[in-house]
Amino acid sequence: MTPPMNNPRRGMTLVEMLVATTCTLILMGAIAQVFGAFGTAVSDSRSMIELDAQLRSVAWRLRNDLAGATARTVPPLEVEAGEGYFEIVEGPKTDTSSGGNATPVAPADIDDVLLFTTRNTETPYLGKYDSTPGNTTTTKTMESQLAEVAWFLRPTDTLTVGSQQVATYTLFRRQLLVVGYVGFSPFYGNGAANFVPWASYNSWASFFDQFDLSAQYQQPLGAILPNSLADLTRRETRFMHNLSGTIDATAGSFRFPANWQTSPPPDGLIFDRVKNSTRVGEDVVLANVLAFDIRVFDPGAPVNVAGDTALVPGDGGFAAAGLAANGGYVDLGWNGSQASAVATSGLRPRFADLGEPLSGLRPANATGPRAWDTWSTHHESNGFDDDQDGVIDEGADGLDNDSDGKVDESPYDADGDGLYNNLGAGDDPGELETLPPYRFPLRGIEVRLRCYEPSSRQVRQVTIRHSFVPR
Repeated sequence: MTPPMNNPRRGMTLVEMLVATTCTLILMGAIAQVFGAFGTAVSDSRSMIELDAQLRSVAWRLRNDLAGATARTVPPLEVEAGEGYFEIVEGPKTDTSSGGNATPVAPADIDDVLLFTTRNTETPYLGKYDSTPGNTTTTKTMESQLAEVAWFLRPTDTLTVGSQQVATYTLFRRQLLVVGYVGFSPFYGNGAANFVPWASYNSWASFFDQFDLSAQYQQPLGAILPNSLADLTRRETRFMHNLSGTIDATAGSFRFPANWQTSPPPDGLIFDRVKNSTRVGEDVVLANVLAFDIRVFDPGAPVNVAGDTALVPGDGGFAAAGLAANGGYVDLGWNGSQASAVATSGLRPRFADLGEPLSGLRPANATGPRAWDTWSTHHESNGFDDDQDGVIDEGADGLDNDSDGKVDESPYDADGDGLYNNLGAGDDPGELETLPPYRFPLRGIEVRLRCYEPSSRQVRQVTIRHSFVPR
């Protein structure tokens, strides 16, 4: 009798099946994690590439604006020259100081403003206008090769990263066309130039909601008039200056409003939803901005070397000891009210203090905003007692009001040293009613734009430098 053959097993036990399934699930989970990490990395890389592209676009636009700047950065300018203006507002906050905030998340320079007139000879600037005041259906398009532009930040929603809140800002670029003569309604009618009654809008917000036009409000006339470059040489005609329209002896001290970053914003800034504007979002150039730092070139600024890194005032780690050189891009008023920190070469800093008191723009202390401005000579013959000394336009009345034996000296820097120091013929400011906030020419500026990318939690910075020295 043949013995029975062993019957081979033809299947898996339940335990083996469970083990195989578990191993398969573990493998699938690992693969899913790998693909998830890969997908996140790709998404983050794509977000950073998009952010880099946006930063390059913004940098190109700012460089293009600066390349077309119409005004010589050698204050003061004559109104008759029709050059427009260039102005920097330096807020008290810096990348190393919160500017008075008690508990900032992180110090950042977010309160600087850049305003100037620019020209584009290749592609005209475009803007809209309301041909029939108050009727938004009659909005049309105009163009000009000249524009008044303003670059500044406004607060946006606060981001939460982990347990920390990150304050972000939105970068705006407001473009107003400079058209001294507007040959169409409502600035033209009955065959002649016309003006728009202020009563048609009653606020700058309403006007700028319908017009991309640089204009001034003359309160005595109750009229809105378009600006020319000559008009814009005077501070009281510029965007967000002199919102009341009153021109008097304080005309030289019209400032960019101190509350421009508050919500709701002052009249004239219509970018917030609370203004119920049709322009919301139109002037945005970049979101999630952490800093917009405008610096000026000071040939006398001290440079401190830490390792292989050159540091200037305003940089983290800068120290007054170990100074090695001069010359760098610094914030206006970088040394408060003192100008004692100089490098070993002994060059005098130009922009260390808070500015000239006679300009009306010098803050009371380092917690106030400073300004560099191309200024204007019109204060010496504007019919107002700008310095409030009881004598009107003493610098142009043909009299020796300061009893120094000289009659109406040339009020500006005759020897070209940047100082009013009697070193040259007529180089005496004795009878001047006003002076520029900083008397020195502006040789160059640097703009540091820092942005946060929320999905990858990374930060990118781009630096734009522009020289005003002729080549």
